[in-house]
Amino acid sequence: MGSLFPFSLDWKDYLPFGLNGSNAPGQADDADVRDTFRLRNGTAVTLRAVRADDADRIQSLVHDLSMESRYHRFFYPLHELPPDMLARFTLNDPTGAMTVLAVIRSGDSEVAIGMAQYVADPYPLRGEFAVVVSDEWQRSGLGTRLIQTLICVARAAGITQLEGDVLAENEAMVRLMVSMGFALDTHEDGAYLWKASKVLSTPEWGCSSLADIAARARHREVRMELTGPKQQTPSRTASPRSGQPCSHCFR
Repeated sequence: MGSLFPFSLDWKDYLPFGLNGSNAPGQADDADVRDTFRLRNGTAVTLRAVRADDADRIQSLVHDLSMESRYHRFFYPLHELPPDMLARFTLNDPTGAMTVLAVIRSGDSEVAIGMAQYVADPYPLRGEFAVVVSDEWQRSGLGTRLIQTLICVARAAGITQLEGDVLAENEAMVRLMVSMGFALDTHEDGAYLWKASKVLSTPEWGCSSLADIAARARHREVRMELTGPKQQTPSRTASPRSGQPCSHCFR
């Protein structure tokens, strides 16, 4: 695994909006949010903020998951994401909803092999998060890296705690949560679920430049409060007991 570069605010972030070269709120400069590293087997992987044109890549990632992996992630044996859920997964606003995508090169195109996302609810106190990795790339270190990166982005955006639901039968994820310092508490929906949570204080690892997008968004959020209301962040979908796909449930 490659190193994560220390994160620091750039002086340009403090310039008035429109003078610092930043894109509109909720949009990222792709060149500013990339972090490329190598997995344990030497494969080069890029982590980047999601884009609107990633919808097909995300749909293919979910479609190619095993039934077990889809159930662990969505608590429901879906075969593909419904349009409304797919639209939420392509949102890019660290102060509301954010997806980090892991991609590899395949010829002239990119293939998504993992993703992690959070929804701030209510911002900035808490973010509900989840992660999924393609079956072929599980146990490669990618899940750990995705969670580390998501924590960096969330912390830079001002979120103070991340929470996620974990199926008790998902022993690999339970072990990963414990190893990364998440607390596991009993879930209100029953013994088959754990509530994983982590207070985002001092980072245990460095943060890559991917977190810059969150810092810029946080500064833009302050400026936007002076000019108008922020668009409402889409709410989470169904709870695990509802029998419907769960967009925030943990994998």
